[in-house]
Amino acid sequence: MKIKSVVCVLSLLVSLTMNSQNIVNKSLKIGAGLGLSQSDNCTGMGTLYSFGYQRDIWKDRLRFNPNLSLGFYSPVFITDLPDQYFNSINLNANLNFDIIKIGRFSLLVYAGAEAGIVQGYVGTGGMPEFDENGSSNSRGSYYVHDFHIGGDFGGGFRIKSKSQKIAINVLPFNFRVGYPNFMEAYWKLELDVKI
Repeated sequence: MKIKSVVCVLSLLVSLTMNSQNIVNKSLKIGAGLGLSQSDNCTGMGTLYSFGYQRDIWKDRLRFNPNLSLGFYSPVFITDLPDQYFNSINLNANLNFDIIKIGRFSLLVYAGAEAGIVQGYVGTGGMPEFDENGSSNSRGSYYVHDFHIGGDFGGGFRIKSKSQKIAINVLPFNFRVGYPNFMEAYWKLELDVKI
């Protein structure tokens, strides 16, 4: 049921974006980054990739960007966690806004809504957990399927090419927070190509 809801939202966003009659500028947006992800059952560091569509809404300063992001995580550099390998798949609908714009350079912020799933495998190892009686309450190996819904926000700067057909976004501050108990924080580099 939750997957059907996510698919319906994605279809609606794509339909609204493609059928708009007031498109001034539109572009494809791809991105890659490094970050940390945590949910009820998983914690890890890894890489994140995104692909989406973007269109201008107001004076080349406010842009709508529906996108899909995929993260691949494991507990690299975190020694007290069990072996775990998981993916974070998120559907996002963001508004990007240039708060300061000087020529081809701008300082931007963004915020939006997101829904997604964390899925993967948690194995053994790491520091054992103990209950109040001093007994180990290790669960052993298990598979994870954690759904979440929430929002994302971040900021950085944007540089456009002289031709105005390509823009590079450097986004050092990005956060995704969802219910129940989901969080991602990451650094990201994006490329916008006008179509």
